[in-house]
Amino acid sequence: MNYNDYNDYNNQNDSFGDDTKEKINFSEWGDDPYTYPGDGAPVLIDEAKEKKNFSRLGFGYALFSVISLAASLIIQLAVLRLAPDFYQTTLFMNILSPISLYIFALPVLLIIISSSEAKAPPKRRMGFGAFLVFLIVSFGCMYIGSYIGNFTMSVISSVMNYDYSNALNSIIDYDNLWITAIFTVIVAPIAEELVFRKLIIDRTQKYGGFVCVLLSALIFGLMHGNLYQFFYCFFLGLILGYIYYSTGKIHLTIVIHAIINFFGSIFSAWLSPIAEKMLELTESSDTEAYIEFLSEHGLELLLMSGFSIFIYASMLAAIILPIVLRKKIVLARGEITIPKNRIFKVVFLNAGILVMLIVYALEFALNLLPL
Repeated sequence: MNYNDYNDYNNQNDSFGDDTKEKINFSEWGDDPYTYPGDGAPVLIDEAKEKKNFSRLGFGYALFSVISLAASLIIQLAVLRLAPDFYQTTLFMNILSPISLYIFALPVLLIIISSSEAKAPPKRRMGFGAFLVFLIVSFGCMYIGSYIGNFTMSVISSVMNYDYSNALNSIIDYDNLWITAIFTVIVAPIAEELVFRKLIIDRTQKYGGFVCVLLSALIFGLMHGNLYQFFYCFFLGLILGYIYYSTGKIHLTIVIHAIINFFGSIFSAWLSPIAEKMLELTESSDTEAYIEFLSEHGLELLLMSGFSIFIYASMLAAIILPIVLRKKIVLARGEITIPKNRIFKVVFLNAGILVMLIVYALEFALNLLPL
């Protein structure tokens, strides 16, 4: 049995590549320290070596976070001193994070993990029907996570008696949406999919689908550094990670990520002033102004209603479809199978991952300080 053949998608008429399919019988796993490659011969895993691989990854992403935060602070202080007017612009708010993350921090991450073996998942086809299913489920997961994040922060706000703000809202300028669109819909999806999907999964898919998808999603969620974004980034990361792991095609996750960012930020921001004005007119009981507003913004209100219906439908789909299609969701064992009773110890109980978790915990704590 070849355990590197992961899964196949259901649309047999649309072909993006190979359609090899293999079911994995997880009952074949044992709790012993052996892994079973394709020929079935047991091989004792080198636990110390595998922990070192995960540790290297953890140290890399810990420094990635620390360096990006330091670079962001230094850049802000420099701009405040040298060009205070530019500091308040939409362009600066949008370029600050990409510069800090991908110009200053990314090279260090790449150096640290360069010695880890990287192997992309085998290319698999995805039919257009399957792509739409994943897209809808991704929307649903994002909004479910967003509701959980907002609810969690509302509880914390009540307990702390402090009104926290969502940092994401600060970079959206309704008068310059095109600038936000460039970075949110183009730059962010490409960069984040390469850094949090490809770099991680290419180096961990040899341990199997469960490990690489979970770790990629967890780091993606934690890297955002706040509870507003953690839950929806983690849920979305699970879906996007599974897509890349199963197809080996990073462009599919980039496209889905870009579509979600467009509707979740740009499209919503465009409709937000109209929704606020409509609510204001409804509360004012000015019937004449309300009717006039409806006649002037009929298309926008129709789009807003349709999008609201789609959001709730996608959330329902995100709950139902994984249950209905559970037999088609295959997380295969990798070339190196970590026994189930050792997964947590090997993946998380190592120096690098523990340091990474501490760094992210401190970042979350700093964002919860009432300043």
